[in-house]
Amino acid sequence: MDLTRVLEQCRISPAPAPASVAQPFSLPLTFFDILWLRSGPVKTLFLYPFPHTTATFKDSYLPNLKSSLSLTLRHFRPLAGRLRLSPDPCHHYELHCAEGDSVPLAVAETDIDFLDLVGSHARESHKFRSLVPPLPELDADVGTNGPPLLAVQATVFPNRGIGIGVTVRHVACDGATFVHFIKSWASSTRSGGRVPLAGDAPSFDRSVIVDPCNLYSEFLQGMSAVPPAPPAAAEEIGAPSDLVRATFTLRPDHIEGLKALVVGRKEPSAFNCSTFVVTCAYMWTCIVKSRGYRADTKAYIGFLVDWRRRLRPPAPDEYFGNCVGFCPAEAKVGDLVQECGVVVAAETIGRAIQGLKGGVSECLAGFYKKYLPVRASGCPILGTAGSPRFKVYDVDFGWGRPLKVEITSVENAGAISLSDSREAQGGVEVGVVLPKHEMEALEAHFEDGLKLC
Repeated sequence: MDLTRVLEQCRISPAPAPASVAQPFSLPLTFFDILWLRSGPVKTLFLYPFPHTTATFKDSYLPNLKSSLSLTLRHFRPLAGRLRLSPDPCHHYELHCAEGDSVPLAVAETDIDFLDLVGSHARESHKFRSLVPPLPELDADVGTNGPPLLAVQATVFPNRGIGIGVTVRHVACDGATFVHFIKSWASSTRSGGRVPLAGDAPSFDRSVIVDPCNLYSEFLQGMSAVPPAPPAAAEEIGAPSDLVRATFTLRPDHIEGLKALVVGRKEPSAFNCSTFVVTCAYMWTCIVKSRGYRADTKAYIGFLVDWRRRLRPPAPDEYFGNCVGFCPAEAKVGDLVQECGVVVAAETIGRAIQGLKGGVSECLAGFYKKYLPVRASGCPILGTAGSPRFKVYDVDFGWGRPLKVEITSVENAGAISLSDSREAQGGVEVGVVLPKHEMEALEAHFEDGLKLC
């Protein structure tokens, strides 16, 4: 039985831009964007309390949600455009914005248990799939009129709650840009269109991304050896599976305890033992233990590094697009699963971050030569998505803070999601999707490991 029903489908165009802004326009992709050309879309779900009927939502809230999205898209114009190959002789990829561009918005109603979804316990992952909209699969031959970049869905849980699901292609923007967009749309909705931006306007100045080593061509060539992203399980809307989704919260006292444990075993100056480092280290060790890998196997963790402030000169915080690079770390499974494996993991991650002190060209050159053999080896790779610094629980459309924020696409990416904690100020929430028996093991390892702190 299909528990979610689409009631309305429409398209939202950006509000007319000021005369000073040329329309249409195109935004060339940089080497940071090309890294994500064949990646699957990023899907995020925000769940809010909403003690009203579907009819009340459609009559009293939906018009403002639509008009506010239009106003915000005026400032984030490329998200309403398409990915394409430019018609010029270079045939570089670009985000092209043309007259009549729009973003699909679906309105749905569901009978899924809202209170179950906003919990932190292990929940059936397939229940989230119908709450975020699909995007067409990315054809290998993009051509000059490629696929759309963004889709939105508002789903009403009658008299219980509301979900705002957003799907965006990673090639269009990174997490910082996406959060800038979603906070701006929320601000516009909350203010009735009076404040259509959260903070400053996005910057489309591509000149801040300098590419003296032609990483664009290197990454494009390397990309050709990477198989396309598999069809997302999220498209199999009605297909239950053994996968469950749970949230693990590290409170500030947990984080300080982990830092003390790591620093007590290592020289304080060896690396920066940050909240990010100990969070990733702890979850990496717990997940490796839960999955039962052989002790002599190499395990990898990959995380994203924002280069905006690392560039020389730095890019503005509001830079639109991708400005993140992939940073891997590796360790033997046997070292990670020992009693103080978190110390090994933290040092491995900390030193990998410390190695980024060179320029972007130095750090990212040869990425695919290093990455493809690792991928082909079959060794376990854990990715990360999101960041606690994004403060996603501040995204308020006028219904208050979200009760839950999920990056649902980690189900397909072999990754964990990181965010600020809703309940524990200064804490970190980690979203994980695993088969049920592995999640049960992870819950036990997570609780047991904190006893060492």
